[in-house]
Amino acid sequence: MSLKDIIFSILFVLFSIYIAFLNPHESTFHLTQSLTFKLPTVILLLAAVFTGVMISVAIFWTFNLKNTFSRWKLNLQKRRGKNKLRRIEGLFNKSENFFLNGRLEKALSLIDKVLDASPNHIQALSLKGKILFSRGEKVLAANIQKKVLKLDPESISVLFDLATTYEKTGQIKDEIILLKKIHRDNPKAVQPLIRLRDAFLKQQDWKNVLIAQDKILPLIRDNKEEWDEEVENKSHFLFARGKQNWEQDKRDPAISDFKQALKAWKKNSDAHLFLGDIYLEMGKPKIALKKWFAGFEETRNIACLIRAQKVYLKMEDPQALIEIYKKAIDPNQPQANYKYVLLLVVLYLEHKQVEKAKNILEENQTENELLYSLLLDYVNKPSNNGSDLGSNFNLIREAVFQFPVSDGSNLQ
Repeated sequence: MSLKDIIFSILFVLFSIYIAFLNPHESTFHLTQSLTFKLPTVILLLAAVFTGVMISVAIFWTFNLKNTFSRWKLNLQKRRGKNKLRRIEGLFNKSENFFLNGRLEKALSLIDKVLDASPNHIQALSLKGKILFSRGEKVLAANIQKKVLKLDPESISVLFDLATTYEKTGQIKDEIILLKKIHRDNPKAVQPLIRLRDAFLKQQDWKNVLIAQDKILPLIRDNKEEWDEEVENKSHFLFARGKQNWEQDKRDPAISDFKQALKAWKKNSDAHLFLGDIYLEMGKPKIALKKWFAGFEETRNIACLIRAQKVYLKMEDPQALIEIYKKAIDPNQPQANYKYVLLLVVLYLEHKQVEKAKNILEENQTENELLYSLLLDYVNKPSNNGSDLGSNFNLIREAVFQFPVSDGSNLQ
């Protein structure tokens, strides 16, 4: 019984007593036609109040009992619901563990039990999609993942899963649409942008690759190692776009891309090589040599020097290249010098400076190196001193030029 009811009852009793004192006469109370009682008014009023209170209490406890039964019923349902939920979650966790351990059949069996009990269990549906994908059932996996997205359109995890399914089934355009949606909803997230860039990369859509890359870089500025890696990637992407432009006869954009590639990352040896090749094809050998020399200074890639040496076959004064070789040869590192020694010897022989070639070989002797021995034999033959180069030398020179180098393409 509430405090309000108690206070109201007390006030009513007090009021009744007040009325009874004002009316002290007896009242006639007829129980039946023949049974009559005469009672003081105050007693009659108190009896009425008592009866009313008792009726109120009875009504209160009746309703309270009804509410108690309802609460008991509700608590029972809650307990049953909690038990069901615990059982479902237990099955889900077991299924997830089986999936992570590679036991796909067992994982699928348990997850189907979860979905039988709770058909719209989002996590279970998502896991089933992953299981089906791992089993190679990519179409069924995509259908499940689409169903999850209808239930939870903003689920990044499921969007990624479906994008992965599209990727593996070759539906690159659909993958890109999903990744763009993820990026729009999460503009500061790096991973969606990397996935989006990689999707464009498969299509060799260099414009969109570079747009995505320019969005990635500001987001990883605080991670130096990752930043350096992605800057290098940007340089390679610019180089690839430059090659594409060159192949489409877009010369100015191609040169611009190669220069941007070197601006982004100076050690891009492919860009140095290709840019020199372009200027050589354009009839500007001096600029080509300048680009290759700069490339060697930045990258120490010997391919740059081999390119330059081939150009010097048609030029009179190779002194600039000779100085680079001499500077690169370190007496304390004979093994590292080997390739520079051979190239310098070949360069001297190409310009009929046999004695200088012989001196370089004798000053930098290397054991058990075939090309070194062949060149030494060649310069020691009297018939070769001051004579025109023969076919044997041409074969040796081509072998020297076959040092492992970068994959940069040659336009010559």
